[in-house]
Amino acid sequence: MSNILQSQGSNSMDSVLKFDKFSQSLHQGFSKNFSIETILIFVFLVIILVISLVLYEIHRSNKARLKLLNLAWQRFNEHVGRLKLNSSSISLLSDIAGKANLQDPYSIVKSPHVFESSLENFYESEKISSMSNETLASIRELRKVLEFLPLSREIAFTSTRQFEVGEKCFVLVPDSGPPSHKGLCAILSIEEKKWSIEHPEGSLIPVGTWAKMNLTRGGDAEYSFKSQVLSSSDGQLVLSHACKLNRAQQRNWVRVDVNIPVEVIQVADDRIGDMFYGTIVDMSGGGFGMALPAKLSNGTTLKLNFELPGQGPIADLAVKVVRVAGSFKNDPSKIIHSVAFDGDVVKVQEQVTQYVFEKQRQDAKIKQN
Repeated sequence: MSNILQSQGSNSMDSVLKFDKFSQSLHQGFSKNFSIETILIFVFLVIILVISLVLYEIHRSNKARLKLLNLAWQRFNEHVGRLKLNSSSISLLSDIAGKANLQDPYSIVKSPHVFESSLENFYESEKISSMSNETLASIRELRKVLEFLPLSREIAFTSTRQFEVGEKCFVLVPDSGPPSHKGLCAILSIEEKKWSIEHPEGSLIPVGTWAKMNLTRGGDAEYSFKSQVLSSSDGQLVLSHACKLNRAQQRNWVRVDVNIPVEVIQVADDRIGDMFYGTIVDMSGGGFGMALPAKLSNGTTLKLNFELPGQGPIADLAVKVVRVAGSFKNDPSKIIHSVAFDGDVVKVQEQVTQYVFEKQRQDAKIKQN
């Protein structure tokens, strides 16, 4: 028994001695001073390893992105193939999408906004001034095939290239300071490089002059922007295109205070009803605020007759009551009614917008003084 215990004690001592020697060797290994060359090599290898991992990750990411892009171009080609386009038009559309570096080139045939922004990049990179008329005509045709021209009224304008011939713009020249020319002018032509409108009354306008412009689109909004005069001649003003349009939705029309007497006629089932007189107290391109001697119901149809300052008489303007408020300036005999244009009143709406635009400018000038 004692021999066994002695043997176990001896083995235990040997283990302790071996562990102690092992610890000493580890300590000597870690405490050993490495040369500067060894350290630099180690650091270099670590850097190479990190760079390799980064490059691999970039390669893997690019490969995945390229795969998605190839699928997107495949879908683009499949869709374009179903359109009535010749090979040159397809190639042109592909170039426009390619220059824009779209992640999804298919979006250019789905969204007029993407098409316009891509086209601006294309014109900038390819220099529109040096493009042939044939290429520009092909681009104009692309708009029609993609059903981006004429543009649906549910889709907002993002460029003057989307306007239609015959629409009218209110023009103020120059864009700041006392105006030398102003008026409501119809659009005569629209090309990719330029567009033209009727020349406002007055002398010829110097090339390079900036014009402040306003276009009202029935059922959509009011657009304001600036264009530069490219040429001025009898009957025509040629302008640069604008791709920065300020859009004011019709429910947010600029509204100005007025005091215009108005004759009001109630209409029910196409029959003329009561007639009375009131006052238009505020005005915008979307409708009026009126103080009337009787309280009407929402939805009541009215015909208005009044004199619009600077524009002449407005007869039988169809409007509809959309809101009835309280008394006007604490006068219980006058009730405020908000009315909106009803039916096809584009011409009158343009006249009203022109008047509001001019009055707003005059009011701002008075405040400055």
